[in-house]
Amino acid sequence: MRAIICGAGAAGRMHALAYRAAGVSVACVFDPNPTQAAALASLSGARVAPSAEALFATDSEMASVCSPPPLHASQAERASRPHRTVFVEKPLAARASELERLATLNGCVPVLQWRAGRGLLALRAAIQSGEFGEAPTVCGDLSWSRDAAYFSEGRASRREWGCGVLLSVGIHAVDAVCFALARPVEWATASLGYRRGVEVETSAVMTMAFDGGALACLRATFDAGTDTTRLSLTGGGATAVIEGSDVDPTAANVTWIAPSHAKLRSLQALESQCSGARHPPLLVPFLHAAIDAVKRGARPGDCDALPSVESARAAHHAVFDAYAAAVP
Repeated sequence: MRAIICGAGAAGRMHALAYRAAGVSVACVFDPNPTQAAALASLSGARVAPSAEALFATDSEMASVCSPPPLHASQAERASRPHRTVFVEKPLAARASELERLATLNGCVPVLQWRAGRGLLALRAAIQSGEFGEAPTVCGDLSWSRDAAYFSEGRASRREWGCGVLLSVGIHAVDAVCFALARPVEWATASLGYRRGVEVETSAVMTMAFDGGALACLRATFDAGTDTTRLSLTGGGATAVIEGSDVDPTAANVTWIAPSHAKLRSLQALESQCSGARHPPLLVPFLHAAIDAVKRGARPGDCDALPSVESARAAHHAVFDAYAAAVP
């Protein structure tokens, strides 16, 4: 099988390595920066396309869209072909209207690798089994560090990047919460903060209310000194904590806290039965499982290994709603 990659930044490089690990050859790459394109081509053994149009016209069974967020929807549309699976990096879209366009495409798969972590799968299983009661609460502390160099590559611009900490990176955590709770979001709101000279938000506090009374609050910032991600879930007389860096923390083991030894043993046994990945980078097992599902003839949404745009709708719309209701 062959793949093409649009975008030669960090995400494009990770896709190239994940394809190679899954036994998929990268046929062609494109990036408007010729130096980055050449570097990715050298890494993956691919050729460089002279344009995005030439890239998408290249014969391949798979494509990866790893460009800046405002380009995701239009490039996924141009990459879409019968019998081609198009993997779209997060966030899927910078606006709700773009997300709806993506939802009409056949074969479009959102890259949601945090869902592949065993820790998150254990939380989801515990919630579904009733271990955390009917209305658990989730708290997330997303303390990440991004320096001036990070923003100098276009990420400071609303026109070029379209989103800040909450949607560009925080969408992973929002999606993880929605995935674990597996219930509709009733409303979402946020307060946003900005670094001097940066147009997109660099800090945010987001609150979500879910059907059935569950609540979630996420604090996200690019102004921390180190990269630490902590998700905690409480309800039904128990607490669960996942902690790691900004790189796929859901692969971490869960810390279960419960006064009842029987409940604690039950939760630990449940985690041991989950088959998710235990080590980052999760993109490798995520893409491997997705490719295997494609080989079996699965379509997006048929299984957890091959999520659909629809399955990511709740998280993205929650952020869009939070932006609309945000206090600047």
